[in-house]
Amino acid sequence: MREKEETMKIINTFFNVERKIVDVAAILLIAALSILVIVQVFARYMFNHSITWSEELARYLQVWLVMMGSVILTRKKGHLAIDIVTASLPPKVRYVTEIIVHITVLVFFAIVAYYGVTLTANAARQLSPALRLHMSYVYAALPVGGALIFLEEFRLFVEHLLHGWPKAGSKGVDSKAVKEA
Repeated sequence: MREKEETMKIINTFFNVERKIVDVAAILLIAALSILVIVQVFARYMFNHSITWSEELARYLQVWLVMMGSVILTRKKGHLAIDIVTASLPPKVRYVTEIIVHITVLVFFAIVAYYGVTLTANAARQLSPALRLHMSYVYAALPVGGALIFLEEFRLFVEHLLHGWPKAGSKGVDSKAVKEA
């Protein structure tokens, strides 16, 4: 029993560190993007001079921001879901349906991470037009984001399995969307 508690403590510590890193990365990306856009607008209108590389960098920051934001949304179960159908299912059918959804998401993001590594490696020799930045830095958002989303989804999947099979007599409809409708 003690080994199980220690293992869970290590896993929780890992996810806490991962969450902090992703949150800080997202904050830094938003800050950098905001500052970049403000400086670009200021330079264009005050000095009548456009920073040639700002749009390119803004685009690359957005790519990374989308991936980090997706990790955060996965963690918080914030992605768009049409749960009115699954909420109306009997509890045991809903439980199995949610397992299928978790497995599908896990497979998808395993593929994204795997092929993202290939894509990143293939882009290593390409340079961006304005910044002359190796495009592998931009494409790396795919395997990094895919792997992090996979980890968060795996955590949610394990939590779902640990929650256990629905007990007899539990309600089939308990979704917020259905309650509010």
